Amino acid sequence: MRRYALLVAIVVLAPLVLRYPELETQILTFGLLAVAFNLLLGEMGFLSFGQATFNGVGAYAAARVLIDAHAALPLALLVAIAAGAVTAAAIGALAITGRGVYGVMLTFAFNEMAYYAAFQWRAVTGGDNGLGGVPRPAVFGIALDDPTRYYYFTALVVLLAFAAVLRINGSPFGAVLRAIRANEERARAIGFRVRRFKIAAFAVSGALSGLAGGLYAVLFRFVPLQAIELDTSTNVVIAALLGGTGSPYGALLGAAIFTVLSNSLSHVWSHWPLIFGLVFCAVVLFFRGGLWSIVDRRRRAAHA
Repeated sequence: MRRYALLVAIVVLAPLVLRYPELETQILTFGLLAVAFNLLLGEMGFLSFGQATFNGVGAYAAARVLIDAHAALPLALLVAIAAGAVTAAAIGALAITGRGVYGVMLTFAFNEMAYYAAFQWRAVTGGDNGLGGVPRPAVFGIALDDPTRYYYFTALVVLLAFAAVLRINGSPFGAVLRAIRANEERARAIGFRVRRFKIAAFAVSGALSGLAGGLYAVLFRFVPLQAIELDTSTNVVIAALLGGTGSPYGALLGAAIFTVLSNSLSHVWSHWPLIFGLVFCAVVLFFRGGLWSIVDRRRRAAHA
């Protein structure tokens, strides 16, 4: 509870101290995507390269509802959540049939298929030109045109979603996912319907990813093809591993570091991924549990 209270304080004070609300909003949306991925890898032990698929579907769904139906923003985000959940459940049902690396490759393949579908379906997605003209309607009479106001709206949504993830991780459902990660055959032997739990985990992860995509679309009022491409899935994996998959806080930390470094280094040097690669290698070599493991070690030392 103390960690969550500290997170809330940081999120509330961030734009007052740093004054880069658009970058901070981007951190929150990407952070939510990393937390969604962590539910699959950190809790269930399934490495997915399909988060960009769920993110992109959610972004396009929210954008189309806002553009075509002039829907309210909360409704558009609910549509994004539903689109992400249904897509993830369908892909997850097929991906979990593959054992080990084959399941991982299935998520990879579906992401590539989704990318090319979005590239070709120009009437809906705008193709490689992206989908522009996404409105940012007021919520309960409060205009969100100001970047700081939209940041606080996004912060409220992301914090609620993050609290839900913490609740899920601490629930019997989360305990079953960890049992599946530890020993799937044993979990099946003691009576758990492993397939249903896996599909449900994919659906929850997809719902969170779709929500992140919807918030991202409204942030930039534009959905680029990049939202659904494989590089985005890869970046999510890197961010989660950088922060640490042992906790959703670690995934959020990794996403924040990745977003800040990628935005700052890209203005300094066009080959910035080389520098980031060195940082990532250092973390992997010296902090096997990710950067969040430093916090956990200090906490255990304090209670020793």
